[in-house]
Amino acid sequence: MDILNLEELITDDVSDELKERLIELLEELKENHYPNTLTKIYGIYEMDEVNTELTGNLKMIEAICHTQIGEAKRASEIIRDLYDDDPDLDMLMQLGELAYMCDYKLARRIMSAAVKQLDGKEIDRIRIARCYLILGETEEKLDKLTRSIKYFKTGLNYFEDADERDRHMISYLHFKIGMLFSAQNKEEASVEYLNKVIDMAGDNDPDMKIRSLVSIAKTYGNMEKSDKVLPYLEEALELLPGSNLENSLAHAEALTDMAFYYFNESKLTDAVPYYKHAIQMYSKLDYVSHRQIGMIYMQYAYCLEHKRDENISQAAVNYEKAIERLEKAKDRQLLENALADVIAFFNAHHYEKKKRYYEDKFVKMNNSHS
Repeated sequence: MDILNLEELITDDVSDELKERLIELLEELKENHYPNTLTKIYGIYEMDEVNTELTGNLKMIEAICHTQIGEAKRASEIIRDLYDDDPDLDMLMQLGELAYMCDYKLARRIMSAAVKQLDGKEIDRIRIARCYLILGETEEKLDKLTRSIKYFKTGLNYFEDADERDRHMISYLHFKIGMLFSAQNKEEASVEYLNKVIDMAGDNDPDMKIRSLVSIAKTYGNMEKSDKVLPYLEEALELLPGSNLENSLAHAEALTDMAFYYFNESKLTDAVPYYKHAIQMYSKLDYVSHRQIGMIYMQYAYCLEHKRDENISQAAVNYEKAIERLEKAKDRQLLENALADVIAFFNAHHYEKKKRYYEDKFVKMNNSHS
């Protein structure tokens, strides 16, 4: 909502009636009463003294309201009409930010036009940087990762290391670029940027440091450089207690990554406590992918079955939990493979009733798709 300085709409040269209506409108907007705000706007449009500048600002508020109530198409139409009216640079930048809320392609078009006009203009560096950051975010949403990286790198040029206020944004942009390189499978470049985040974060930004540590560990895992995975995960897990990320999805995923590291190294006894802790944490989160938690249960059960001091009864419980989750994942091939493994487990350990139960599931599933 900081795209507009809404208080500037109420000037001394407007009538008392218009001023009162604008105050009421802003109060509704501040309370997030978007339908009421729209009603107030439509009433103000009918007043004779509403000039072109005020109409433009009201149209922007109208677009915000439509975006907030899920009417992105209508918001986009309003923004496009305002853009077609050849707005000045300030309004162009505002429209670009607003378009990002409802129409990525339109946001790209408007912000690209704004960037062309910025050349040689005396404008606050943070505002220029913001244009490039929105372009970067927009290209990322449109899956144009190379362009996104280019804009984020350009945006970085406008932040200053010496300015305390800029340091978090510099760190954040390095993180974004690192993650985008990772998404492009450019692992070395990703690790380079994420290591810079770790250095910049120091002890002042533990959340960003933790995210970077875990991301580097994942990247090294994908590169099959398992010897480099462990130090990064160990440091992340040391920092997580007491941080803002404690007990979050990021915490659960870090525990899962550590468990999988040991699983991959065939150190199943070492993997077990991390799987157990991760599952406990996932159970307290509002939403976790059925596929993801189902696979974690499968790996946890396998570890319980095959570790040095095997725990077959607990393995059985977790294999069943895995199937329960994977049945909800709507991935037939994955479920079929999991059922085959579970049937083999119950057969090997002489759980005849359970074996027949899952064999029936397997047959019914295949018959339903024949």
